[in-house]
Amino acid sequence: MSKDNLEYIAQLVYDSFEIPIFIWDQQRQQIQQIGECITSPLFDSREHFIKQLIELEALKDTPLLHITNYLETFIIIHVSSNNVIIIGPFTNFQMTENSVDALIHDYRISRQYQAQLYQYYSHLQLLTQKQIVSLCSLTYFLIYREPLDIEQIRSQIFHLDTIENRQTEQEIRTLRLEHDFHLDHQIEQKIWQYVKEGKREKLLAHLESIEMDSMSRLSKQSHVRNMKNQVIIYIALATRAAIEGGLYPEIAYTMNDISIQKVEEAQDLQKVFLIGDSLLLALIDRMNENKMSMNSKLVNMCKNHIFNHIFEPISIHDLAQLVHLNPVYLSQLFKKEVGIPLGKYIQEMKLQEAQQLLLQTNHSIADICMMLQFNSQSHFTSLFKKFAGVTPKQYRKK
Repeated sequence: MSKDNLEYIAQLVYDSFEIPIFIWDQQRQQIQQIGECITSPLFDSREHFIKQLIELEALKDTPLLHITNYLETFIIIHVSSNNVIIIGPFTNFQMTENSVDALIHDYRISRQYQAQLYQYYSHLQLLTQKQIVSLCSLTYFLIYREPLDIEQIRSQIFHLDTIENRQTEQEIRTLRLEHDFHLDHQIEQKIWQYVKEGKREKLLAHLESIEMDSMSRLSKQSHVRNMKNQVIIYIALATRAAIEGGLYPEIAYTMNDISIQKVEEAQDLQKVFLIGDSLLLALIDRMNENKMSMNSKLVNMCKNHIFNHIFEPISIHDLAQLVHLNPVYLSQLFKKEVGIPLGKYIQEMKLQEAQQLLLQTNHSIADICMMLQFNSQSHFTSLFKKFAGVTPKQYRKK
């Protein structure tokens, strides 16, 4: 693309969003600047900072979002081997004087910069996450004449740090602790509703509209602590919503705990507020994979008991006592609702757990057989082959 065309596109984007745009060549030389850019008083050199942005690892032709610890956002697009576009700074936080004071506190910034920082943040354009996606999409289309895959941007906004199934499965075998927090009622109800109903796209749209700094402050001094508290709040809310939607409680609470641990350990502010969004989407995905379905309360009680006590002997008589029903009637009710006999369901859940243990641990086949309370290894192998189509040893080698 010619230099003139690139400058023309940059001007169109600036006219639409009024956010400064820089065009640099691969020799790290600035070609053009569109719009007035107020430089942060914390930068020793704006040019040096932008050169650092250009060095960030990114796929060619894919917009890269970068959020600084000072809550400034930049978009970097490597247009070709010769040119790079930098859009920014802007922010997606409502930066009040209290917010700025919290940043000063967190990063031990000299108070001599306080007035300059107030002025700097007051001049930054405020964009919602939806507007950020639109900005990336418009710029991309003008450059390449084809639509941008929005998931490329959403994945940067909402999927910074995924929760691996193996990590969840490995920790799920320990007792979980429930967390109890509170959030603005309307925001809580929408998050609760979309997670509970498994509506991934509606949740994404709702998250794009949330301004984290518009919520109540849970730490007066520290912006980082406040962000961590807010993220922990809706992790806890979404966990309860996923359980209401049918996700097994032990899965939900394990994912809850893993995410909260990551939030507490995170030092990068960008990572802190993206971990929570990633957890919400992961909960929906796991819920749709593992939900207990729309069975009666008694059947769900049995299914949850089987899940939680998978490493213990489980009998139909024990389950009947749990729900205060006759064993024969419970078996008939379970088969009517689930479609398979209760005894076979218990067996299949144990065999599914055996599959996970074979793939995710180094336990011997004999140990797995004993852990899951099968009568003998030969009996276990026979049942497993009938269930999975291969022997346990063959399954582990897959």
